[in-house]
Amino acid sequence: MGVHVLIGGTPESGKSVSLHSLIAGAMLDPATQGVFIDGKHGVELAAWEKVAHGGIRSDIDSAIDGLDWARAQMDERYGYLAACGARKITRGMGFGLLAVVIDELATFTLHPDKKKREAFLLPLHELGARGRAAAVRIIAATQKPGSDVVPTYIRDLFDTRWALRCSTREASDTVLGSGWAARGVDASTIPLGAAGVGYLLAGSAGPVRQKGFYLSDGQLSDLAAYAAELRATNAVHWIDR
Repeated sequence: MGVHVLIGGTPESGKSVSLHSLIAGAMLDPATQGVFIDGKHGVELAAWEKVAHGGIRSDIDSAIDGLDWARAQMDERYGYLAACGARKITRGMGFGLLAVVIDELATFTLHPDKKKREAFLLPLHELGARGRAAAVRIIAATQKPGSDVVPTYIRDLFDTRWALRCSTREASDTVLGSGWAARGVDASTIPLGAAGVGYLLAGSAGPVRQKGFYLSDGQLSDLAAYAAELRATNAVHWIDR
């Protein structure tokens, strides 16, 4: 996973399953560390509790702490790169992927306390802007993909965007970028009941309509348990940084 990913879609659009599929892809590598921030009181991401650094973070204060910790890890990695004269983290350097997972982004970007809201957005922006070379990746999802929830300066840091069914053309454009709906790429036209169907924008080729994999609750539990087991059995040399 070499990119930051933004997922947007209405309830019942398949957003949660799509998010968990990406999480599983990252966390089944036992060298991956994860910061899990859950705007649904911790219930959506609860399955990943055992592989989450600091547990599932469900309030603004713990979310800020998690982002600050991830930023400190990123800065440490940049220090390592500077010391060894390298430009980016690669396999063999002793660092795994650091995945920052945020479900229901609006809970935090629309928080009523302005200072806390800004304290959340600042490290999020820094991780998005500088994280790639340090093997830090953000996976964020929201069911309210409006410009107030995902400011443009944040959205533009996500080089992969997945628009599942949206309520309006404007919401679709908020995820994919301005102007796509006018060109016929409009996630608000995806029919109700087409869970997992959306437009995926990755790279310069333009959005592609596709359908994500389905995971049952049982399959999700099994994958999360296996991810925890891989770490418990020291499947790889783990470096705690």
